[in-house]
Amino acid sequence: MNAIGQGFGRIVQVAYLVDDIEAAMGHWLAQAGLGPWTWFRNIELDTTFDGHRFTMHIHEALAYMGDLQIQLVQSLDPIETVTPYQASLRAGRFGVHHTAFFADDFDATLARARAQGFERTCLMTDKAGFHYAYCQSDTMPDVWIEFLESYPALHTIFEDGIAAAASWDGTDPIRVFEYADL
Repeated sequence: MNAIGQGFGRIVQVAYLVDDIEAAMGHWLAQAGLGPWTWFRNIELDTTFDGHRFTMHIHEALAYMGDLQIQLVQSLDPIETVTPYQASLRAGRFGVHHTAFFADDFDATLARARAQGFERTCLMTDKAGFHYAYCQSDTMPDVWIEFLESYPALHTIFEDGIAAAASWDGTDPIRVFEYADL
């Protein structure tokens, strides 16, 4: 058996759970000079988690440090909803939530993660039909990893974000998009 986390490639994203995405972007802008931020408001993801099927609601904001994507996630679901975020929210724990990897073969990567001990999964599908999965191990219950189904538009998002960060002059620090309009 491989050690936990081996075989997934390089980490492409570090995600932070936040309680107020606007304040969090402001903090990263002021304290780290990180930007510009692309804020996707009111995202809806078809989700299966802990035996429940539902639509998960989040805001997400993306910025880049070199080629590493920094993601801020704010849950918009009621605190009693069963999502990968709510236990942390109920406990008042904010900060790093997961690291993410591209998955060229999504199903095979997910199967490999399960074989390595990441048995608990949250499967999500966006409105274009692309898949994402959070995975968690019982032996490391506070550690989540995410797999991003690899598709050309996702790589374009990363490439455009990396280029925008490299040439950013501090203007237009937050770019807002409604998920329904995409």
